[in-house]
Amino acid sequence: MDTDIKSELDQELNNAIDRWLVERQQLLSQYIDLPQMSIGGDVLAAVHRLCEALVDYTSHGHFQVYEQLLLVITKRDEAKEAPLKQLLAKINATTDRILVFDDEYGDVEKLSIQDVGHFTKRLSKLGEDLTARFNYEDDFMALYDGVSISQISHN
Repeated sequence: MDTDIKSELDQELNNAIDRWLVERQQLLSQYIDLPQMSIGGDVLAAVHRLCEALVDYTSHGHFQVYEQLLLVITKRDEAKEAPLKQLLAKINATTDRILVFDDEYGDVEKLSIQDVGHFTKRLSKLGEDLTARFNYEDDFMALYDGVSISQISHN
């Protein structure tokens, strides 16, 4: 492959990763802000924005980042393919749980006082899922950055 084309593709991937990481930070900020809101405020709008950010972030990862990273990393070192696929399976499991949260709250029109308790528990569980996901993604990106398989955490 021509060096200029390879550099251009690497730059495109780096740009996609940068945009994706900005989305991650925005998502995390929305998640952290939500429990601090008062009930009378724009809570439902914030929940809807969080759900939209969740779906956008997970979609961006799956369709613009993971597959490209997988190709680049395995071209450099085929031995990393199996650990990468294991990480992808773990990431996919968190995606399923994120989509369940979105299904439950993405279009909710009202939350009763009774619903708030359930929502609080689900939001806490979502935080655990996001933490796990971010750790798996960080391990994935560490392999892209040239870290050896033995150096990544094996959650």
